[in-house]
Amino acid sequence: MFQSKLFKRMFFSYLIVIASCVLLYTGFILFENYQISSMQQERDNEYTLSEISDIIDQRVLDAQNAVQNLRFSSSMKNLYMAIKLGTTIDAYESQLIASEMRGAVTSRGFSLYGITIFAYNSEKAYSSSGVIYLPDKFIKPENKELPFYSVGTVVDTLDLQGQQWYAFNKTNLIYCDEYTYQYGTSVGTICVLMDMSDIESEIKKVLGTEEGVTAFYNGEELFSVGDISGKTVFTTTSRQTNTITFELHSTGTRLFSNWIAIMPILIVIIVVSMFFIWLAYWESKKYYQPIDEISRLVSQAPAAENDDELSSITKGIEKLIGEKNSYREQMLTISPYAGAGMMQAIVNGKEDQDKISIQSVENFLDLKRPYYIVSVVNFAYEGGSAQKHVLSQAVENVLSQVTDMFTTEECGVTYYFKDIFNSYLILNYDEDGDKDELFFNIHKTISALIATDHCVVSMGVDRQRDDITELKEACENAMKALDGVLRDSRGEIFFHEDGQIEGVTYYFPSDFRIRLQLCLEKRDRIGVHELLFSIYKKNLDLDAPSEVYRALLDEVHLSIIKQLRDMTQLRTVHLNVDKPMGLITLQEAFDYYDAALISAIDYLESMDDAAQEDQMLDETIVKYVDENFCKEDISLQSLSDRFNVSNKYILLLFKHRYSTTYLQYIQNKRIEMAIELIKEGRFSFADIGTKCGYANQLTFRRNFKSIVGCNPSEYLLTSQN
Repeated sequence: MFQSKLFKRMFFSYLIVIASCVLLYTGFILFENYQISSMQQERDNEYTLSEISDIIDQRVLDAQNAVQNLRFSSSMKNLYMAIKLGTTIDAYESQLIASEMRGAVTSRGFSLYGITIFAYNSEKAYSSSGVIYLPDKFIKPENKELPFYSVGTVVDTLDLQGQQWYAFNKTNLIYCDEYTYQYGTSVGTICVLMDMSDIESEIKKVLGTEEGVTAFYNGEELFSVGDISGKTVFTTTSRQTNTITFELHSTGTRLFSNWIAIMPILIVIIVVSMFFIWLAYWESKKYYQPIDEISRLVSQAPAAENDDELSSITKGIEKLIGEKNSYREQMLTISPYAGAGMMQAIVNGKEDQDKISIQSVENFLDLKRPYYIVSVVNFAYEGGSAQKHVLSQAVENVLSQVTDMFTTEECGVTYYFKDIFNSYLILNYDEDGDKDELFFNIHKTISALIATDHCVVSMGVDRQRDDITELKEACENAMKALDGVLRDSRGEIFFHEDGQIEGVTYYFPSDFRIRLQLCLEKRDRIGVHELLFSIYKKNLDLDAPSEVYRALLDEVHLSIIKQLRDMTQLRTVHLNVDKPMGLITLQEAFDYYDAALISAIDYLESMDDAAQEDQMLDETIVKYVDENFCKEDISLQSLSDRFNVSNKYILLLFKHRYSTTYLQYIQNKRIEMAIELIKEGRFSFADIGTKCGYANQLTFRRNFKSIVGCNPSEYLLTSQN
């Protein structure tokens, strides 16, 4: 059997197919492994840089919170007033200030190294270790805008030449901000020091041996740790401040890391390949056997010198059958036409074009002539959706009348429905010729018959064809021709043109989104009308194919939905505009977008009213609390019941407005009032506690000490001294 060239070709063709499939599948497996390894490495890089970012973010957050707490600390008020007024503070107050700053450092664990306050035009600096004397008066840095971050020594960062204090000459990650009391004016610079060696140690624990990280502040390098000679594999921004970014560098790779996982698959591929090789041999043998039998039957046929095995068999068969075999005379020559059922299957892509056949003469009815033209009739209803279904029967009656009226012995007219809006109308005729006039008459007749049913008729017409296998293409071209409604108007007839107009572009302003944003922000309905009308007017007379207008409407739609999402990105409900579907004119499309944008403005105005109401409610709640904070029953639940809001609403109100909790706000107000009453000296501590809303003196003293730092009696002695 292997002596036959035909068998060898058949067998090796199977082998080529098997080898191609094996190679393709193996390549797919290797590619998937590569993709998985790449994704795993990218996730690892992201996780590594996220951990490093968290290390810095935690320290930045601790530094910011420490500064914020000192700004609102009552014990720091005296320091602020002394700096602002140029007076001095006594040793006792200095100890209180140093204690407060030590507490701010130690409360953050080991993340902070120290805090120092530099007063403008003063030779004194205040730290957790006490007062530090500077060689010169401190001047606010002119080349750096507060707040800022730096890596280095305090001496270099703030230009304190001559200062030898150890902490000022140690390399730290430094956070500098303005020193104020609550929301007062700035009187100095507060520096929070974070040990850089400790930060580098923690980062190295996260980094691999072939990795390094670089931190940038406002685009300039802040510090780097590890091996940064490799390429940048991942970048992220600090979640605490967008001025600090991080880049991860790596010189290694872990591609194709799943060999152990894919080895069983490769083994299975080899085993399956061996099976298919055997199957190829069996199939080749099976299908070669009839050829081998035929070869023996016609083996006496003479073969030319250069004839191969298959040529010899063919000549033998020709001799056996003969040129005028009766079977040849009985073969049916089938014309390339199909009935309506077959035609619809072709149009819908459900019939193999190479297998078009006619099973019986009875099925060979509709397309009997050599030439045909496909057209699409569109019915645009003026009524609602219910009326559309009612009128569909009327449309079918009209099409039946039209086919009867225009069908002749030389030309047949058939139709079938594509959907409720569109119907295919096909002309089938004997002689080649122009049928434009006939289509104009058909369109005129359909329009006249359907006029009483509140319907506008448009038609799209393909070119003449003589090949049934092009039926699907003919239907598609008829639909494309019908798209001319977009360019012109409804109620016309449009013929498909193969050539496209080159170099025609639509008009669309480059600043459309900016102008639309201004209209939406100003709630300018007239501006929206004028903006859309200007685009519609300038494109109205544009001599371009319908694809150009489709592209224009796509850009209009995309620009509108992007702008609406940008306008409502912080709202709980996002605005969206659906894209108009189906056959539509340019005017209808712009009218639709105009109405949609007017609705969007109505929605934005309603949201503005709601925001104003929320603002008025917030002011009312805060005013009520400021007037009644000394009442014992001013609880969170009582406020919720009084103003008909949730507890969470009130908590968020005070958190966003005052950066503190509701309870802490009440306590601060009460203790501030208590301090004023103590300074007046007209009331006992018990009366002061009662006046400030405390029914229990123990609670009053405990809250007073937690906020001020000492008991009421101690504060009285301090203020008298």
